Amino acid sequence: MSLIARLLALFTGALAALLFAAPAQAANCTVTAATGANIGSQTSYTVIGGTVPTVTTTAGLDCPGALLNLLSADYARATATSSNGFALRSGAGDAIAYRLSADPSGSFTFTQGGTVDYMNPQLLSLLGLGQSNLSTPLYVKLTASPNVPAGTYTDTVTVNWQWSICRGIGALGACILRETGSGTTILTVTMIVTKDCRLTAPPVSFGSAPLVSKFTPVTQAVQIACTKGASYAVSFTAGAAGNARPWRTMSDGAGNVLRYNIYRSDGTTVWDESNPLPVATLGTGATAPDQATAYIARIDTTQATPPAGSYTDTISVLVTF
Repeated sequence: MSLIARLLALFTGALAALLFAAPAQAANCTVTAATGANIGSQTSYTVIGGTVPTVTTTAGLDCPGALLNLLSADYARATATSSNGFALRSGAGDAIAYRLSADPSGSFTFTQGGTVDYMNPQLLSLLGLGQSNLSTPLYVKLTASPNVPAGTYTDTVTVNWQWSICRGIGALGACILRETGSGTTILTVTMIVTKDCRLTAPPVSFGSAPLVSKFTPVTQAVQIACTKGASYAVSFTAGAAGNARPWRTMSDGAGNVLRYNIYRSDGTTVWDESNPLPVATLGTGATAPDQATAYIARIDTTQATPPAGSYTDTISVLVTF
């Protein structure tokens, strides 16, 4: 064999080695059971206010050692189907819409039966993934702020996977080791909406009088708003003296007291923690307190008139639900 022939044979062998030598095959892609997306317990007013945080979970496909964003023929396609059309639904039928996306900003959002390709170069960039180890996050964010009753809200999403990923690149950039596959994972999205109440309570002022017999009763109301459909009860604490029966007391800070009490609207029933009043009307879920609960405040006009001064007490309105 001539020198030129020998050199040509050596060159051809080296070229073949470059073309067909592939790296050791990495672990195959696997579809694992989804961990679920638990949004946790959120009050109805957190839902109404639109402040429920975004929850991150996984779509279930893991491809260790994948060569990302190298070949245009590669794909990892997820097709999502929601049992409730991407809404969390309670047993009573109330619904809260949400967004399921492959990135935090929602640029790659799933639609019913729609497909997202996790090998999309823009998505890979948004997720900040490097050149290997494809992972598939999911982001759940509420997109509605409805007035809903307390309860457990759920949805089930079926994610069907199809992928074709290169595992080895030849010297000229051709794929010499390709993995294809398919699989399915089930994702449960859950949120518990809990009861909550809001209230406003104006201060009580009896004004001023030279004698206790001159003080007149004060009729007022506390305004309450509770979660839609919630039952609740109202009561008042005993105040600084720690006892509401037979009288609460105001003090001038110098040891002198002025007896008074808080009564239900009948004017005779002492209203304290031992005697809460169940409110007949269920909560409406209003964002501003809109349900009035009336009471009467009265000074004991049979007591001796204490020294002149400013008498005060602090009590709290208790709403149990």
